[in-house]
Amino acid sequence: MGRLLGLGLLLVAAVVATVTIPELRSELAGDGTEGTLTVSSCETHTKTHYGTHRRSTELKFSCTGNWSTQDGKAGYQDVTVETSSRYEGGAKVPVIQVDDTFQLPQDRDPGDDAAILASCLSVLAVGIYCLLTGFGGRNGPGLAASWQNLPARAITAPVLGGLFTVGALVALICTVAL
Repeated sequence: MGRLLGLGLLLVAAVVATVTIPELRSELAGDGTEGTLTVSSCETHTKTHYGTHRRSTELKFSCTGNWSTQDGKAGYQDVTVETSSRYEGGAKVPVIQVDDTFQLPQDRDPGDDAAILASCLSVLAVGIYCLLTGFGGRNGPGLAASWQNLPARAITAPVLGGLFTVGALVALICTVAL
């Protein structure tokens, strides 16, 4: 069962990385067309978060209007953009078009995607560890016993430990600093 868990973790890490890499590449390259949204209306939405001992509500806004490129050569009508604040009708808001979506420039944060990608390194390390040792099964070996049973432990232990640590530290740094 632990080896199956390891295989599942490897698959999850591969799928998440495959989805995240193009988005991160796009954000780092600055892909997208800069333009301006002329707001015609904004709607308010509430999103409720339930915790173990409390409930919190977050206000979200969807602003609709006409979008045009900076040079005025192209434009779209009835574009909807998720915003963090409400804008009055006629307000001009900088918005970036990426493929078929429109986003505020501050929403294109490469730090979040870099943190997700770094987390994939840690998940990859845990997946390989489970796959090699069978750790994680219901009646499988414990952590200490499986660590002792790593094949070529003098090599695999530092490599897996380093991969996990680097992934966790980079994810933490990207989340906090970027």
